[in-house]
Amino acid sequence: MHRYFLIPFIGFFIIIALFVFFLQFINEDWKFLVPKVDLPKSCNNNTDIEFITHETDIKSNRSYIDQEDTYDGNQFHTIFLLPCEREDREYDINKQIESSLSAINMWLKKQTKNQSLRFDKNIDGNIDITFLRVNKTMDWFGDLHTKDKSINTTEVSEKIEKIILDNKSIFNNFSSKKFIIFFEGWEKRKYIDYDICGKSRVDGKVAIYYTYSRFKKYIGDDIILSNNKKIFSCTHEDHLNEINDQTFGDAEATILHEIIHSLGFPSNCSSNTISFHVTDSKNDIMHKQSGKKFLDFNNDNYYNHRIDNCPDLKNSKFLVE
Repeated sequence: MHRYFLIPFIGFFIIIALFVFFLQFINEDWKFLVPKVDLPKSCNNNTDIEFITHETDIKSNRSYIDQEDTYDGNQFHTIFLLPCEREDREYDINKQIESSLSAINMWLKKQTKNQSLRFDKNIDGNIDITFLRVNKTMDWFGDLHTKDKSINTTEVSEKIEKIILDNKSIFNNFSSKKFIIFFEGWEKRKYIDYDICGKSRVDGKVAIYYTYSRFKKYIGDDIILSNNKKIFSCTHEDHLNEINDQTFGDAEATILHEIIHSLGFPSNCSSNTISFHVTDSKNDIMHKQSGKKFLDFNNDNYYNHRIDNCPDLKNSKFLVE
């Protein structure tokens, strides 16, 4: 074949490559498309953010406020946050959130020998979970069609964080709390084959777990559930634990990973880290894919380490012995 015949083929593949690059890294909206549904009348992407309650949201044993604190110090308050049109899957009242958080603390106690996270609890001794629904749709969170100029953020996590920070008055002892948010939605995807299951700022106020994921992602053979089923994504069969299930699965690892980030770890002075993730073991909870075997493999990065003048998770005021 004459080399001139190759020119159209090479040109074609260059055009395809440029088009894929554009969709992957420049225009990401296509990754966020979902089937359209009829919106409730209370949904409004063009007004100020408001908390709303659908008639179907009113259920027994549900709390719509931060209940009276039983402890005044540092602790994590739990929130079940829904966009306006999303289905209420009752994770706050069917004990799935509480079971997953309990499983996290059981895993932590085994790793640390005696420490666990302090979660905000009500007078009955149960984890205090606040149900919140906003008048904004997932389109607004994803900034697809509304392009809200009043919110200068593009990440779903940044909008969630802003909602919490702008409404500090509805929470008790706001300054001493951090928040773990179970968001009934998803983050904008950054890669074709990769879902973001959680998000948080290092030493931030809010850690987020996305309870809904648009695509499945196979993680690996080394991560197996107690029922010997493989894990595919943050919302596959290992989503959130059923009541009294103490499995430390993919969901729980993601939640704890983001919580530890919000506590400021791994810090800049930690060794074996890239972009605030450890690199010395893929089975470490702070590896970029949230391993499940170790809390600081070899204790040389962020927990019970011996790095001079470097913060240690062991000393966090959000941990209790």
